[in-house]
Amino acid sequence: MATFYILPPRACLDDAVAAFLGKLLPGLPAPSWDRLADGLGRPGVYFVPRDELPDGESLAEALAGGFGAEFGDRVVEVALTGAARAWVVGGVSGAAAA
Repeated sequence: MATFYILPPRACLDDAVAAFLGKLLPGLPAPSWDRLADGLGRPGVYFVPRDELPDGESLAEALAGGFGAEFGDRVVEVALTGAARAWVVGGVSGAAAA
């Protein structure tokens, strides 16, 4: 089963990565979100910025149609502030501390 991380829009991700790494490693240029995501990727794990999802569809429909999500796949909706929300395609499974 796959896990889809639904992330804030790409511009927000680039800003958040730059801010975090700027504090952690001052003076070093921060990589783009895409480059960082490539290093974090694992088989069956997909990072999907919200701005890559079509308007007018439910999240499950958009993931199935555009990214191949199937019944039983895990979805983790990540926000820059607040808790993540995890659920399973085909049924909601509640909040996550992911």
